Amino acid sequence: MKHTLCLLLSFATLALATPEKVESIAAVVDGKVIFMSDVMQAVIQSQSTPGFAKLDPKAQQLQVLQSMIDEKVVLSRADRDSIVITDDEIRSRVDQHIQMIASRQKMDAKALEQAIRAQTGMNMTQYREQLSTQMHDQMLMGKIRQRHIGVVEPTRKEVEKFYEQYRDSLPVQYNSIHVSHLQIKIEPDSLIVDSVRTLAKRLVDSLDQGIAWEVLAKRHSQDSSASRGGSLGYFRKGTLEPEYERAAWRLDLGQYTDSPVKTRFGWHLIRILGKKDDEIQTAQILLRTVPSALDSFHTHNLADSLRNLAQKGENFVALAKKFSSDQETSWKGGSLGWMERSELDSTYQNVIAGLDAGAISEPILIDDSWHIFRLDEARPSRSLTLEDDYAKIAEFAANMIGNAKLQKLTERWRKEVYIDIRLSRN
Repeated sequence: MKHTLCLLLSFATLALATPEKVESIAAVVDGKVIFMSDVMQAVIQSQSTPGFAKLDPKAQQLQVLQSMIDEKVVLSRADRDSIVITDDEIRSRVDQHIQMIASRQKMDAKALEQAIRAQTGMNMTQYREQLSTQMHDQMLMGKIRQRHIGVVEPTRKEVEKFYEQYRDSLPVQYNSIHVSHLQIKIEPDSLIVDSVRTLAKRLVDSLDQGIAWEVLAKRHSQDSSASRGGSLGYFRKGTLEPEYERAAWRLDLGQYTDSPVKTRFGWHLIRILGKKDDEIQTAQILLRTVPSALDSFHTHNLADSLRNLAQKGENFVALAKKFSSDQETSWKGGSLGWMERSELDSTYQNVIAGLDAGAISEPILIDDSWHIFRLDEARPSRSLTLEDDYAKIAEFAANMIGNAKLQKLTERWRKEVYIDIRLSRN
């Protein structure tokens, strides 16, 4: 079996050893048990961590256990913060992960299940259940970080300091390519936008007439939150769509917007469920504005005409700056920067694989946009630099800063939960 598949499957693979008659307990955290078998499994997986193998076996176990306790402590915040992960959210994430494996390995469902059984000893149902458990905790961790840390945006000075300190430890890129793109988003016709807004205004009238918010949300909202009456939970200031957030913060507790709010997702009705410090809890009724096939056809023709202009000598950078819908890259001429070919989504790989340096692809439909790609350059290997890889390095720096903040919070939260460490008694 391919090495890549082994790595992907290891995400949800646990040792299937014969259980002991009495499973020894390493620690109890807020009523949740950490078994000794889990500690030993984590010790095995940590052997490649720099310096870890030099520790004696007992020190390895204690170090791993402390990390596992920290994770349990953080997860215990979910109940205190009323953070919930729905079955639909988990099912969607599991589906995406399995589809990613199948796509990367170019396998159909039957071949993938056979590979999973060979690698893990589990059938697809067991694998999905195992994956669901891990996804649940992973998603909880993400929401807890979002709630208490928010988006970490290091300053230029912090990124430069991080780079100088850790530049020799940053990963080397292999089989690297520099790619640019021009994205044209398929926008719905104004008639569609107006008709959806009219429907949203009718829902406001229904609310004014006394129809319950929850009833309208469950019946009309085109979002996964509909089953919860549109409740999105708490979010820190600066983490929601700007238009949505501006409208929400102007409302008092219990109020809802007297007119629909437009974002890139569609038209929203917003209701305030709670406010505290710099956090807000909202519910929404979302009516999406979905483009028609004719809208897609017109957008494809525009993308194709721009490709023809670039092939005839028009400056690709100038075209991207003027026409690209991707605000994150249009200002720099559509540059996606350097990346390893393996980092590309399989759809991108298929498009770019046949391009020579300087060549431009045909328009390709990805999600809600038509894209044209240009392969700028290819190298066998390269080191990350501030000039070409600032965003990647900033992400590494942000992750380190976020982890440091989370560690301080964890040390405080440790004092708020019951922790019984039994490893030393074994």
